[in-house]
Amino acid sequence: MQLRLIIVLSLALLLAACEVVDAVDENQAVTGRSLCLSDYQMCIDPIFHANLLGSSGIINCSSSGCHDTGAGSGGGFKLHPTPALNSEQMRSNFYTAQAFANFTAAADSKLLLEPLTGTFSITGSHAGGDIFIDENDPCYIAIIDWVSKQVADENSAACGACTPPVLSACGY
Repeated sequence: MQLRLIIVLSLALLLAACEVVDAVDENQAVTGRSLCLSDYQMCIDPIFHANLLGSSGIINCSSSGCHDTGAGSGGGFKLHPTPALNSEQMRSNFYTAQAFANFTAAADSKLLLEPLTGTFSITGSHAGGDIFIDENDPCYIAIIDWVSKQVADENSAACGACTPPVLSACGY
């Protein structure tokens, strides 16, 4: 366990030297668990790049006014817009999203609370407006399923079983 913590901390220091600093994933350091990278790539990352209808109109999480790594204003949750599969940018998006997941109580993940209608997370309401009407939203369900399926390794044999949400059915 100490070796894993040393590796995680060393990786965090290495990433800090990069142009874009990834969120430190305390979940994995504390629990020794991870989320599935392949499921993230196929089912979760596309949500962040889709044009979804939110309470304030059409939104795109990875746009330059929201969570884009280059010009976004979305706090520590920064995304590379439309990264290629298995790229460094995709892996960065994965680690960022995983860092905003709650491994103890998936429904309490900032990934879900910020865009959910009627909820206020630690920082208050989502500046980008509400995106998920309720817990029955297909994108909400995809994210909570991803967060709930914790594995020992991000490339576990148990990964690769997600079903991508129909993005046009997400949001308002």
